[in-house]
Amino acid sequence: METTIAVELVAPGGLAAFLDELTGALASRGLRFDGERVFEGEREVGRVTASEPERIVLEWHSADWAPDDVTELELRTDGGCVRVEHRGFGRQFWGDEEVVGWFADELAAPLLAASAPRRFGDWLTDRSARRPFGIRARTDYKDPTHHRPSFGAILSALHLTADDVLLELGCGGGAFLQQALATGCRAVGLDHSPEMVRAARELNAQAISDGRLDVVEGDVHELPFEDGSFSAVATMQTFFFFADAQRVVEECQRVLRPSGRLAVFTVSEEAKGTPAAPEPMASRGHFYTDEQLVALARAAGFRLASVEHPDLESHARSAGLPDDIVALFTGAGRAGQLLLARR
Repeated sequence: METTIAVELVAPGGLAAFLDELTGALASRGLRFDGERVFEGEREVGRVTASEPERIVLEWHSADWAPDDVTELELRTDGGCVRVEHRGFGRQFWGDEEVVGWFADELAAPLLAASAPRRFGDWLTDRSARRPFGIRARTDYKDPTHHRPSFGAILSALHLTADDVLLELGCGGGAFLQQALATGCRAVGLDHSPEMVRAARELNAQAISDGRLDVVEGDVHELPFEDGSFSAVATMQTFFFFADAQRVVEECQRVLRPSGRLAVFTVSEEAKGTPAAPEPMASRGHFYTDEQLVALARAAGFRLASVEHPDLESHARSAGLPDDIVALFTGAGRAGQLLLARR
């Protein structure tokens, strides 16, 4: 039998934006779309046969064991709708009940699971903060307005100069690196999101070309650097998500030179449910007391360690943020935590 499967979403946005998101989503599932063809590993499974501003049609091969089983896949946007339609699918099924079983198992159940609290909350957390990806993340993290007050707090504490070599963990779109490089230092940014690495490289292309900056993809728990490579390590808005904070602080201690400085900006449980730590992110992160942060640094071998609560309102004003944004940092109290440690 043959059947048509159609999925439609009522949402604004053109085909180009949808394809951008779809290409990244396919890549995470082992399918590569180069704009003309779709590959599963080395095998071509789809080829564009028609392309218009709001419509693309692909010839699709679902069964490598049946080369003549060719179907048609159409992607289109129209009037605020995104529609995916697969026509002629189903020849490999043995009966109608198999089509229903496939649809329930491969489409309906994943949809329901993805929109249930656990996976939905995880997806929102990853996309916006824990492992940023997508069009909005690539744009927003190049100028993360709400993070600039913590940038100011870190820079005020580290006092970077042209003699410094800085490592930033979880560098996002590279905005802090751009600001830090203005001090004359050299730097390396590390992030586990390939899209953030790309965004940071784009934002700081000149510094990379000049040999003052490198941006790499990697794991904060296993830093890909030699012992004593840096004079300063900084991280902000990321410590909250590290699976093994003790391991990360130990790695920071290892890659720092003698007398090297560590600066970590995070938030206490007092911030839970506020714009600084909203749900669902707050329930998927780790809060620490001041004493616990100091203990992490001491256990990692840092000889000096303390926690400050910087005046984020003043840093927000210094950053030139508009009054409505500054207001978010007014009266923040002890919610913002700045761990400072020296090797």
